[in-house]
Amino acid sequence: MTAATAWRLARPRPGRGAIAAAVAITGALVLYVLHLLRATIEWNVNLSSYIEQRDLRLGVITAALLLSVPVLALALQALRMGSAERDRRTAALRLAGLTPLELRIVAGVEAGRAALVGGAWAGPAYIGLWFVAGVLPPDGARVADSPDVVDAFTWLALVPVLAVAGGLAGAFVQTRRPERARPGRASFAGLAVGSAIIAASLMVYAANGGIGLLFTAVPGLLVFAFACGPWLVLGSARLLERRPSAERLLAARRLRADPHSAGRVAGVLIVCGVAFSVEALLIYQALADPEIVDTDNFYAIGYSLAAAVMLAGCAVTVVTLLLGTADGLLAARRPLAALNVFGVDERTLLRVLTRQLLATAVPAVVLGALFGGATLIALISAVNPAAFPAAGFALLIGGAAALIVGTVLALVTVLAVRLLRPLVRAAIDPQNLRAA
Repeated sequence: MTAATAWRLARPRPGRGAIAAAVAITGALVLYVLHLLRATIEWNVNLSSYIEQRDLRLGVITAALLLSVPVLALALQALRMGSAERDRRTAALRLAGLTPLELRIVAGVEAGRAALVGGAWAGPAYIGLWFVAGVLPPDGARVADSPDVVDAFTWLALVPVLAVAGGLAGAFVQTRRPERARPGRASFAGLAVGSAIIAASLMVYAANGGIGLLFTAVPGLLVFAFACGPWLVLGSARLLERRPSAERLLAARRLRADPHSAGRVAGVLIVCGVAFSVEALLIYQALADPEIVDTDNFYAIGYSLAAAVMLAGCAVTVVTLLLGTADGLLAARRPLAALNVFGVDERTLLRVLTRQLLATAVPAVVLGALFGGATLIALISAVNPAAFPAAGFALLIGGAAALIVGTVLALVTVLAVRLLRPLVRAAIDPQNLRAA
């Protein structure tokens, strides 16, 4: 197959706009991180001390990398959109004589084209990030240094890298075998490895100190969260099945049909829950300690930045959840139309989707909040027991953070389901019974 043929066969696919947007945001975050890693930032009253000091800059870099996790999850979900249409087109191309390798090439070119567009927009997105984080904030709260010529060359070098990475991801995701209904051995291995990394990092920090050691627990947290996500989704489905209700049963069956896609979203929300709980406990510690005088707004700026990053991550995660649900509606139009014939109307299906999304999002963020609070309590108590309040009161703060975050996320999810109303109405149309 020639390159021209592959380019001609690679038609624009569903979700290409979401892929390009996710790649552009990821590219902007990569440019931001690379600038912070290489730049020698002199003292500047306009910039926050979180950027000027190298030790604190590591935390900002970690936050930017963590923000890219939900964005990459969005890109992965966008790659999976239009699965039913893609399967039909793949079958037609296979009948036309394309080999499995050629099908992978076509799928890779489809995704690579969208990633190329996203890479081209990464530069303007980075300028927008600098404007929002380095121009609009007041002096002392700016966390983005001015772009320079090196950033321009870095962007030009990053565009083909993002395009190739998107093409490889598209070739792997769109032509891989369907995932099993239950997580396999790799999930157990991820839970064990992630737990070991977290425990080792915290133990070493408690014994030797050094803030940099805490950041080594972040990869372990990501591995643990994404391995735990599918199991959490299956557990939520099992709880839904315990109550004899048609809506709960339908929501549980939809979760059981594909726990991996929902599990990836749950993994991101577990990380968000951990971050919310940790920040709530740190804010309480700062407010309860009379020796902490925030004359230069050091703590206020840091906590505000952390909250902004977490809210952005949650927003992207909710969008990812909606994209996955929308794709599921498009792929299941015929069975949903059959359910409509038997009495499952639009309102009922909307309630089913609400229960499905709530069962994915709320337990994940609450579990993450409880896990983060308990971990931080154990860590600070081991380092300096006198520096923290009683463990029972601290657990109460962590539980309150979990309750507040879970409630807010539940309200956002219920409101977001309303956006799916047109798709639900189209999916249950009896005309879909004619589809193959």
